[in-house]
Amino acid sequence: MHSVKHLLVLFVLFIACGLQSTAWTAAEVKVTDPASIVLIVARDSNEIVFMDIKTNKIVGRTFLGNNVNPHMVMMSPDGRYVVTGGTRANKAYIIDVRTLQLVKIIPVDIAPEHLAFSPDGRWYYQGNPEGDSISVIDMVSLTKLKTISGFAEPLNITFTPDGSKAYIGNYGANWVGVVDVRRHELLKKIEIAPPPGVAKLDPAHYLGEIHGINNATPTPDGRYLYTAAGTLGVVGVIDTRDDKVIKVIRVGPDPWRVYMSHDGKYAITPNNGDQTISIIDVKANKVVGTLEAGENMTGVNFAAGKAFVISSTSGFVYVYNMNTLKPAGRIKIGSNIQIETATTDTADEKIYLAESTNHQVVIIDAKTEAITRVGNVGLFPWGTHVMDSKDNYCH
Repeated sequence: MHSVKHLLVLFVLFIACGLQSTAWTAAEVKVTDPASIVLIVARDSNEIVFMDIKTNKIVGRTFLGNNVNPHMVMMSPDGRYVVTGGTRANKAYIIDVRTLQLVKIIPVDIAPEHLAFSPDGRWYYQGNPEGDSISVIDMVSLTKLKTISGFAEPLNITFTPDGSKAYIGNYGANWVGVVDVRRHELLKKIEIAPPPGVAKLDPAHYLGEIHGINNATPTPDGRYLYTAAGTLGVVGVIDTRDDKVIKVIRVGPDPWRVYMSHDGKYAITPNNGDQTISIIDVKANKVVGTLEAGENMTGVNFAAGKAFVISSTSGFVYVYNMNTLKPAGRIKIGSNIQIETATTDTADEKIYLAESTNHQVVIIDAKTEAITRVGNVGLFPWGTHVMDSKDNYCH
């Protein structure tokens, strides 16, 4: 009898402990739906901030450590992890989305900035511009598998839809690197256009100050890539079937990068050399509009049939009607401020813009152009991210 009672007591204790454990685990979960949050990179407070997309309330913060300076944030395709590179720390950081716990810190190369996931979420490619390399991180083991070298200030990374290749923009050169994702090797360099003849006279000067390729921007089906070469003032169109440039399009001076409209009809380059934007008809591969814009443009977002162009140092967002391809006014975010980059929600209704001077995120209603300000989002918000948004990008 005593042994039976003893077993009953142990069983009750086991159940009670299990319930307590379950309650504790549930209490630790802060995000149940990864698509319900906006990620905010708080550069100077060294944290990733999580904001509820419906209520605009901060649901949690993940502190990465001192002197990290996270640059870009991205969520894995399955919504399980959030990753960022710490520019000052030379490390990659992996956060569990449900609990917001920092689960892994991985040493990478020098000054990690932009990054991307392979479509299946297996590989996290971290670009290291000052190391001229890409760090390959295995998201199953959460370890660095390899460092791919041979780049020239690599910035953004674009995977093909099937995940077999990755295209790397090199800001220190006029070529795009093609990586075989199966072997994680640099296979080819696609030169967008030859350097100007004057560079041959003084290569140390002209090639040392080159504004090269920021990003290889895909069409919605991934068949073609549009790449702006800043120093050359052109956009090269790459066919991903044979990795060759099929067209070179002249745009304005010092184009920052190419941004693709969500329907794939138009591509826009902000030209910081003359404060204009070039609108490219993707089907015809020609410029169909050159419109006045602002200074120091850092991004373009598409929503509600419009393009919103961020002029970082003017405090304005310039608006363009994508049906008429005409200017549609501008939105004043503030005076004597700096605005950074933004992401658009998946409904193409709201734009989440980082405003670093006052440590805010400014939410723009794309239809009405009304703005809502959310403060206390960390020091110097550098950018935002929404899972599955078509406008996730960085500086």
